[in-house]
Amino acid sequence: MTYSGVGISTSPGTDPGRRFVQGLGNPFPMINYTSSMLADDPIAQMICASLDEVLAPIISVLDCYDSYLDAHIAPIDFVRYMSSWILVNPQASWDDATVRKALAHAIRFYDFRGTSRGLHDYFKDIFGIDVVIEDSGSVITSRDSTDPSTWSAPGPPAVSISLQGNTDSESSLDLIQTLLAVAIPAHVTATLVDGKQ
Repeated sequence: MTYSGVGISTSPGTDPGRRFVQGLGNPFPMINYTSSMLADDPIAQMICASLDEVLAPIISVLDCYDSYLDAHIAPIDFVRYMSSWILVNPQASWDDATVRKALAHAIRFYDFRGTSRGLHDYFKDIFGIDVVIEDSGSVITSRDSTDPSTWSAPGPPAVSISLQGNTDSESSLDLIQTLLAVAIPAHVTATLVDGKQ
């Protein structure tokens, strides 16, 4: 038997993280909205009970909708669906807890996307990886007016990321490399360094 609706499935061999809740009742039983002539009819009662069974999960989801928008307690399949809304791209190796943390921090991360603070906070808060980030940005100041043609040409933009503390260097470097492709502008050269070496 297969029941599908509101993201719920009980198909054999599938486990989306949520299932049909046995005994879940409709807070607005359909039999209460039928005419008094049909209320005592056994066939009408069975039809209304069947409709209640179909409507109960829908009403339950709508009543709990605010909880579905909380990354910490929402069903994991809905968390991954929300991730697609706001450009969080969980990798296949991420566990459920990491996906939840990434979604919960996504808005703050995108506030500082492409900056040293944004990268540092993302690695630290989501993956527990402490990194030191150095970029090639610089500023030239002078009290006297100068001819811009005499200024030294700036080097290409670059960023260096060093791992700190006790981490699995190989997996951490792979993870950072994946995230840098999303977080760092294409024209910036990124270098990964194991800070323990």
